[in-house]
Amino acid sequence: MRIGYIAACLVGVIMLGTAGYTLLEGWSLVESFYMTMITVTTVGFNEVREMSTTGRMFTVALMILGVGTLFYGIAIIAEVRFEERIRQIFGRRKLVKELDRLENHHIICGYGRIGSTVAAEYARESLPHVIIENDESIISHLDQEGQLVILGDATLDETLAKAHVEKAKSLVCALATDAENVFVTLTARALNPDLFILSRAALESSIGKMKAAGADHVVSPYIMGGMRMAQSVLRPKLASFLDEVTGHATTDLDFDEVTVPEGSNLVGMALRESKISQETGVYLLSIRHNSGEMRFNPGPDFEIQAGDHLYALGTPEEVESLRKRVHAK
Repeated sequence: MRIGYIAACLVGVIMLGTAGYTLLEGWSLVESFYMTMITVTTVGFNEVREMSTTGRMFTVALMILGVGTLFYGIAIIAEVRFEERIRQIFGRRKLVKELDRLENHHIICGYGRIGSTVAAEYARESLPHVIIENDESIISHLDQEGQLVILGDATLDETLAKAHVEKAKSLVCALATDAENVFVTLTARALNPDLFILSRAALESSIGKMKAAGADHVVSPYIMGGMRMAQSVLRPKLASFLDEVTGHATTDLDFDEVTVPEGSNLVGMALRESKISQETGVYLLSIRHNSGEMRFNPGPDFEIQAGDHLYALGTPEEVESLRKRVHAK
């Protein structure tokens, strides 16, 4: 803003000088502009023509005004650069402090179309997360937004260490190529064996390689997108319903996952005895055991165990009520 103001002042001085010489000395616009430029820049060439006393006094005033504006502009530019440097220093210190406080956070590698969407979802859910990106222009934009971001190559151990991958809860590999995502998966898995890793695969042939590298789940946007488009044609009503319960549609329904912790008073209890649906109002769609077995529409005699994942449909208030019920000791 201030630099733009200085530029406008310089243009104003040049226009004033050009108009002044034209009116006072009767010179052409080219001659007046040339004389203005050598005066303002203090180059010191000879006068274009002989000038009157009035013209010389105007030149002195123009010289003072022009030189003053130039020096003022230089001072402002230096001040802006100094302020930017100070902000960078203190911003980096603040970043280090914020990163040191992170625990059970989420890491996003790459801020392209996939990574930015993941980051927006995390922000919507108020989940602590840090972004790793190697494009300085993107970093500058994210800094202005107040995002927690690290400039660096996500395939390097030291970059993941800066994001405290050893204390992280999950990591999303959303880099441009499958090779990079495989390498990040390998590196992150070595640094944190318990980390949940989700990787993006552009090619179907890369899915197996990413799982072999240590990815817990692999997503192919092209395969998922194609399946979603096909379902929209084959079962449009069902696709619309799924959009409502899993997307951002304006609906009171919420579809969520709640995990039964160790020590919950529901452990060892049958669904009939737990009265989950009656007390919370949710509709229990399915339960997944730690073994990976999925039970859809579980019956009243189904016994709840620690580590079970309950998939429920209800209003946000009902789902929150289920969460509290599950965590009751």
